[in-house]
Amino acid sequence: MAGRRRRFGSDGDGNGEGAGTGTAPNLSDGSRADMDRNKRLILEFMYGYYDEALAALPLERMPALAPRLLESGVCFGFGDPVTNIIANTLSVIGADGEPARGEPVLESAGARNRKRKRKALRERDARAREEILSKIVAGDDARSPPEARTIAEHSLGGLVTFLTSYFRYLPTWDALRYLRLCRADLLAAVRLIELDRCHRRQDKFRIGSHAVKVAVKCAALSARLPNVDAFLTGSSALVSHLANNMPRRGLSVQDVARLSELLKKPLLELKKPSIPLDLAAVRCRQYDIKVQPVLKESVRAILLDRIHAVYLKAITRIPIEDFRRRYQHGFLKAGYCYGSFNPLFNIIINTIWYDTVFPAPQTLELDVMCTRMLTRIESWSLDGLINLLLCCTNGLSEHDSMIYLLKSNLDLYQAIEMARKDGYQTFSCDDAAYKAAANASSHPQREAYLHFVMELLPMVKSAVMKLLNTQTLSSNKILELSMLLSSSRSQPSESLERIDELTKDALAMVSTYKEKFFSQQNFVRKKVEAALLNCEQTKEQYEFRFICTVNESVGSKSFRDSKYPYSHVNFLASSKDKTCLTLFFAQVSNLDEDSEHHRSFCQPVSILSSSEARCCYCEFEGTRILHPVESYCGGFMDFEKMAKGRHTVTNARIISHGELIACPVGILEEECIYFDPGRDAKFIGAMNKTDWGANLNWGDEIRRFKQTGALQMDVTF
Repeated sequence: MAGRRRRFGSDGDGNGEGAGTGTAPNLSDGSRADMDRNKRLILEFMYGYYDEALAALPLERMPALAPRLLESGVCFGFGDPVTNIIANTLSVIGADGEPARGEPVLESAGARNRKRKRKALRERDARAREEILSKIVAGDDARSPPEARTIAEHSLGGLVTFLTSYFRYLPTWDALRYLRLCRADLLAAVRLIELDRCHRRQDKFRIGSHAVKVAVKCAALSARLPNVDAFLTGSSALVSHLANNMPRRGLSVQDVARLSELLKKPLLELKKPSIPLDLAAVRCRQYDIKVQPVLKESVRAILLDRIHAVYLKAITRIPIEDFRRRYQHGFLKAGYCYGSFNPLFNIIINTIWYDTVFPAPQTLELDVMCTRMLTRIESWSLDGLINLLLCCTNGLSEHDSMIYLLKSNLDLYQAIEMARKDGYQTFSCDDAAYKAAANASSHPQREAYLHFVMELLPMVKSAVMKLLNTQTLSSNKILELSMLLSSSRSQPSESLERIDELTKDALAMVSTYKEKFFSQQNFVRKKVEAALLNCEQTKEQYEFRFICTVNESVGSKSFRDSKYPYSHVNFLASSKDKTCLTLFFAQVSNLDEDSEHHRSFCQPVSILSSSEARCCYCEFEGTRILHPVESYCGGFMDFEKMAKGRHTVTNARIISHGELIACPVGILEEECIYFDPGRDAKFIGAMNKTDWGANLNWGDEIRRFKQTGALQMDVTF
């Protein structure tokens, strides 16, 4: 299945360090030199595949096969690389693929004559094969323009594009690493990435899914195939026939004609869609792959996706009116997902406890979540979970702690048990562990939280669990929880030291930020309500309740535009009888009035299908918004433009910028919404410094520098 490759080093990579041994060094640290080396090694594997595919095809008897292979015989698809090359070549064979005229019918001659002619045909096929292979190998130059690259180079581009289009948070250099380890075998690489990322059943690769279809088309566009539609049809048809062991050796003219027809007729319904992945799993085992740890940044991003889903669920468990009027404050300030319960219950408990013991200075009824503050509490929660696990498991690395959290689906105690079974020495969560978690997650009231989680909570744990295990949490049950958790009021706050006051100008800035937030809240809510009212699918069935996440920077804008054309929104709506909440996606125009080209729409989405759809703009902004599979700005059409190199956004920019935004540090201007003059010393200090910097006379400072050699520039924004 792996294909017959040319002889290189004893290990399979040409220099004694190759992937064939399963002990290859890490050749992909992101540097240009290592990326080029990985590309070269992958191409070496491909040359062996092309050699085998060419040996299987009747090149001399069917002259049209050679140019078709050089144009369309890419090695990616749903079979092994050799099968893909043959199938992709045959899927575009037309009338000019018939045998050459005047070809003798071998069966009519005598036995000796037939033998001689077969030998002559084999020799001519061999010469044709060497000639074509030399063209493929000779074109190996990464510096050549796209139109001058060979089919092997186009195959490599398509392989990388498929992986980076299908998987979030996968940089190009890491995609190259997986392809090297899997010998340029696409589905083997998919399987390996899923194993490394601990994919759950609901996230598994599914032939025929929307995400796979988009990735396949992006790969074809990236590879500059002359007939993308024929490739897509052939790829779909190939899946139907993989179980029948398609021939790949010594194909006759009749075999080629028969297979070409089969590849033009994909089955409408696949009886066994898992067959390609099952076969890839077999090939993966044959490769005996031993990989270096998957990127910490990628694992962290996947964990944050899962944490975000838990936070969305937590919002729906608290009565939405209570959440809007009161508990959003505690949710964003200290609603961490770590603690002595499961992540969902921990968020609810920590939220209610904090809002009970440290209530907001004023009551606000908010319709929109502060998206950046939600992003920050999710990131801090993960930091707390990681540090809890590190403190409870001796000798565990940060990377391995994240892998255990992935495997346990964020369940801390299950992760600790997994580590114990793997031979690590484990401990119970004590004061030191929770202190490390509180420090890592920047808890606003660390001493009070330690007192709560170590002394109070164990005494009421059974009663709390009984309340949380009910199907729905009514307002009365939330009050019961609040009373159970309120005895920690006796624990003093950490904010008893003297706190500075905001300067006059800093106070004005806070007022400006608030006005801006409420103005934008009203604008987005009006747009979302209009979209919900005009949605044919949900018309007069749902009532708007709450906006969970917003990305206002969707689409491309020119230097003349002050706004991006669209916002993407996740919001909750209730059925008319208010029995349940449904999560929706909305794309709303940022114009005051919708136009013909900028229309708003919305539709329900499911957390379970979150991996099915991607948005380049939301990922670029580090905003975890759940999208539908249908068309929207930033969806599959934009990924197709990215594959063709015609988009302003690239995979590299998505990953680098998204990681930066998804882990915010410092003070956020949205904190002014919940500003507490009696506790928020850091916020006051940051705003006063900002005010000082804004009013600084830089001319005087420069003159002072010239005189004293010391320029005061200790400003933190």
